[in-house]
Amino acid sequence: MQQLKTPRIGIDLMGSDTSPEDLFRAISLFAQKENSFCPVIFATSDIIQKLNTSFKTVTASSFIAMHEDPIVAIQTKPDSSLSLGLAALAAQEIDVFISAGNTGALLVGSKTILKTLPGIDRPALLALLPTKKKEVAVLDVGANTSLQAKHLIQLAAMGLAYQTSLGVQNPKLALLNIGKESSKGTPQLQKAYRHLSELKGSLFVGNIEGRDVFEGDIQVLVTDGFAGNIFLKTAEGVASFILSELESELPKETLTKLRARLHYTEYPGAILCGVNGIVVKCHGDGSPEAFINGIKGGILLAQNNFLDTLKNQLELFLPKRP
Repeated sequence: MQQLKTPRIGIDLMGSDTSPEDLFRAISLFAQKENSFCPVIFATSDIIQKLNTSFKTVTASSFIAMHEDPIVAIQTKPDSSLSLGLAALAAQEIDVFISAGNTGALLVGSKTILKTLPGIDRPALLALLPTKKKEVAVLDVGANTSLQAKHLIQLAAMGLAYQTSLGVQNPKLALLNIGKESSKGTPQLQKAYRHLSELKGSLFVGNIEGRDVFEGDIQVLVTDGFAGNIFLKTAEGVASFILSELESELPKETLTKLRARLHYTEYPGAILCGVNGIVVKCHGDGSPEAFINGIKGGILLAQNNFLDTLKNQLELFLPKRP
């Protein structure tokens, strides 16, 4: 499959906890070192005037703040930086859209503007976490706080398709639960367990408890967005705590290697799986470091034709609908 040489990466500067100017400075420095992508900046006119950049820019009349209601914001602000970025992605004017703004608005806007992929009812946020072996893809990590069994099965299909599309052979899948027995957890988890047990081959290995995820024996972890978000942020917090405790105990070189492996800002944000476009949600703190890693992840996904591969893999993993 032909690779994109210079993917067009749409970048929403607005709505994060970090100023657009600070984010742009980091993006500019990265673009000077890395010429494998073409930045397309989405921001309001007052910000764009301050930037004085040669990058392609798209001027928005507004932006969506963190506190705004996602549905209302998408309906009333079609010219916001977030909405314009998603529209550009839908029109194939960019290849990836990256934002650290309002997560709910990004989800609602993606479903409305990009539409969901065949067989997917609810898109999910997928994040990577380090383990003793390879990274595990965790979904959902915040898009849907409660899910039915059929939705959990769709998450499983997306997670398996994601890992397979990146070259992981026969990825193992588990449900996050309070115990390993099939009778554990909510009725929806129990029902999903029964259906996933019918997957061809041995991709589904059953339930897994949170403490066992980091052994690295599975490559896909499925849960609803409520438990997934708590699991993700707890893991990030524990990693940050351990790194801070080791800061004065380890040589700088060793600490740098550990940080590159464990700290959440080193990973490329969350991918919004299940919509017809590559959307990357950077971490809520919107730090320049996290944003750059989100761009790196977006470049990799575009260069490897991730979306087309994901669509093909979903056809293999999703249960056939009557």
